Amino acid sequence: MHSPSRNRLAVGASVWQAIYALVHLWWAAAGTPRSLADSYFPSGWLPMVIGVAAFAGCGAVAAGARRQLDSTARYAIAVLTAAAGVAMCVYSFLFPVMVASVLFEDVTTETVVRLLVSGGGAAGGVFCLVLAARERRAAAAPRGPVRGGPPADRSRSSPGWARGGAYLAVAGYLARMVVWLEEATAGTWPSAASRDNGTSTTALAVFLGLMSLAGTLLPLALVHRWGRLWPAGTGPLRGRAVPRWSVLGPGLFIGASLTAYFGIVGLSAWIRGDIRGPFPRLLMELGGYTLWGVGLLVACASYSALTRPAPSRAVNARAVAVPVADPDGRRDG
Repeated sequence: MHSPSRNRLAVGASVWQAIYALVHLWWAAAGTPRSLADSYFPSGWLPMVIGVAAFAGCGAVAAGARRQLDSTARYAIAVLTAAAGVAMCVYSFLFPVMVASVLFEDVTTETVVRLLVSGGGAAGGVFCLVLAARERRAAAAPRGPVRGGPPADRSRSSPGWARGGAYLAVAGYLARMVVWLEEATAGTWPSAASRDNGTSTTALAVFLGLMSLAGTLLPLALVHRWGRLWPAGTGPLRGRAVPRWSVLGPGLFIGASLTAYFGIVGLSAWIRGDIRGPFPRLLMELGGYTLWGVGLLVACASYSALTRPAPSRAVNARAVAVPVADPDGRRDG
């Protein structure tokens, strides 16, 4: 079935991916300036190839939205688009770190360009994943008119494994804060680099405040009922559904960022010997961040399932009995 909304998103995403691929093609041909490196992974031709794959996937979705493709073709397009989306997200996983670092370094033209390109890759990856999910649903949906499913039952309790993930995230945050308290007490926080860059006390306070919310309120909201339905004390919002992505989006964003940056990059650098320091301190810092990120992702899996609306159902017109009045005024069926 032709979906105008899916087609518009696919066309827009195709243009987005084309621009991303062209920027990296330019950098690969001219030599990527070291100051503009936007990923932990090698620059050059790799991001250009990923961008081309993403463009092909989104373009295939856009073309398929105007045609009646069979389920096999739609599944193939969904797999291609999803693979490109995952590759783009992995390549651009430093984007959240770049956003946070703006608070602690001088903002230059190169900083802005690097942030925009990395953010473009992260957004492009999300576009691919959204389109792949829609294409997979279109492939699985039976032919015929579609009726929306019932809303999700958000009053259900989160499973034990999800609560365990949330409390693991809080424990990881607290472990990191123990190291921070030690640094603050010793006068080594903020770092000399932050002081030299003129980072304001306000910026540091804002960062710590957001960090505390992401380490306490966010993981708990992902597994408690008040994170899905507005609790008592919220006035006219009480009992209404909390916007799904206002909780799930930050959870996925922060969880994936912490897991990738500290769990993969940080722990790898520690094992190679690139990072040195007292073992207990590094374990609590890098391990705390990693547990925090992994716990958020585990809690997000439960939150996504509990807030996902029931899938749409096809309605077979021939199976629907329509009551018909007989000549005596009675209705059959």
